[in-house]
Amino acid sequence: MKNILKYILSFFLILASCYSFAHQSKIDSLLSLLKKDKEDTNKVNHLNKLSNHLRMKGSYDSCILYCNNAIQLAQQLNFNKGIAYAYTSIGIVYDEQGNYPKAIDFYFKALKMEEALGNKIRVSNDMGNIGVVYQEQGDYPKALDFYMKALKITEALNNKNLIAINLSNIGIIYWNQADYPKALDYDFKALKIAEELDDKHLQANTLCNIGIVYYNQHDYPKALDYYLKTFKINEKLGDKYGCAVISGNIGELYTKTKKYSEAEKYLLYALKIAKETGVMNNEMEVENEFADLYSKTNRYQLALEHYKRAMILKDTLFNADKNKEITRKEMNYEFEKKEAAAAAVAEKEKAVSAAETKRQRIVLILVSCFLILVLAFAGFIYRALHITRKQKTLIEKQKRFVEEKQKEILDSIHYARRIQNALLPTEKYITKSLKRLMKYN
Repeated sequence: MKNILKYILSFFLILASCYSFAHQSKIDSLLSLLKKDKEDTNKVNHLNKLSNHLRMKGSYDSCILYCNNAIQLAQQLNFNKGIAYAYTSIGIVYDEQGNYPKAIDFYFKALKMEEALGNKIRVSNDMGNIGVVYQEQGDYPKALDFYMKALKITEALNNKNLIAINLSNIGIIYWNQADYPKALDYDFKALKIAEELDDKHLQANTLCNIGIVYYNQHDYPKALDYYLKTFKINEKLGDKYGCAVISGNIGELYTKTKKYSEAEKYLLYALKIAKETGVMNNEMEVENEFADLYSKTNRYQLALEHYKRAMILKDTLFNADKNKEITRKEMNYEFEKKEAAAAAVAEKEKAVSAAETKRQRIVLILVSCFLILVLAFAGFIYRALHITRKQKTLIEKQKRFVEEKQKEILDSIHYARRIQNALLPTEKYITKSLKRLMKYN
């Protein structure tokens, strides 16, 4: 019985974060709404609510299907709140199926998105869910770390309900580690808040936790006291499943304390409810307790009959678990196949993108090289023209200089000739003069 109750309490935070009494009428109502919904955020919310009800009904395949539909539409709408919620729901499905790697993966996806959205309540819940998975895997340090982080957030928000839940879960961690004083410390803190809130469900769970701690300390009177308080609250709430579980614990306790008639009374009640609710795991535990009770009271025939029933239930559960395992493997295979296909498409797109990027880079390099060549050629032409213009200017300057010099020389010659002409007598004049001279001689 202790093991069953431990399992239930381990899921306490998950149930608290997604709590709902799902009925077929609610599922039908949501299905009707979806037919009328436009492709908007309301439809995403309805898909998520429907998946949540289907999960609590045990329709895991349908739950994941509608979650994926919600994710697809929410991605188109850029509605991250809807995506994060769906991730959490898928994480819970894998958690309940015992597929912890997948559960952790989706919880962390949800956590990352909720942190980006700044939704602290959902951040706290996702951290708590991650803590539950680590707890179920026996990694108590990590579980405690996430429970403590969740507690810190809820304390900052002053959300007393979630504070109590986190305190209770921390108490379970210390109970698992056999640190019973610390477990009781956190459990009593949680109980105090539950009583302040007048939350009967929370009170029942916390009281049961305290009873389990005292049971493990072999303080059976205190354990019985808290079990009976739990039973009384569950009975008032009409929680048949809770009553069946705690009745089994009480019956086991009475057997240990040799109060056999009381033990038989509570075990009969537990067996009746277990059969009514169809919880075979609970029924198997009760049958085992009956075998132990009748063996200790020397009613060996009855002990053998109940033991045989327990074994039949165990075989049925084993086959059911085996079928679930096969289904889980098939689901994992299909999911991984889809992931592989998506990865292949993504890889192809990545390759095409890389090729396009490479092509663009080559084009850019070629264009850049062409531009550099054009600029270089333009520079060369400009330089050549500049030199040509400079040389032309120099030649013209030199030409002018030569012409000027030539002109100066010619002018000098002409000037000298004029002077010469002015100073020297003419040939005729000289001839006449010589003749005259000759005549006088």
